[in-house]
Amino acid sequence: MNRTDKIKACRPHITIKECKNTSGEEQFQNQVLRPILKFQNELLIKLFLSNCKTYKINFTEFSSEEKYEYIDNIFKKDFKIRASFIGTVIALLTLEEFEKYSVNQQLYNKRIIQMLAERLKNQTA
Repeated sequence: MNRTDKIKACRPHITIKECKNTSGEEQFQNQVLRPILKFQNELLIKLFLSNCKTYKINFTEFSSEEKYEYIDNIFKKDFKIRASFIGTVIALLTLEEFEKYSVNQQLYNKRIIQMLAERLKNQTA
């Protein structure tokens, strides 16, 4: 079994209703990025909470609204954390997927962060 097969085998299957008008970027998001985020979910949450601890942020004492705001702000302002999270996702791309990703890297990074922020809001607030 090669690297591509191993990577694809560990990803959970996600059923998403595809429309005829679905763009290539949205297909990539749904077929590649979402399963990786789901697979990496526990690690991403631990990474986030670890970063809060490193910066002495008592995230658990925030209200839900403050948590949402903090999550949004951390990804807008802290490029090191952003890069760390994006790296955690793109490390599980196959070489072929990485080629697609690298063509429109900025767009996919934005999508990764948006989906990740939603996951963190739903699971830590």
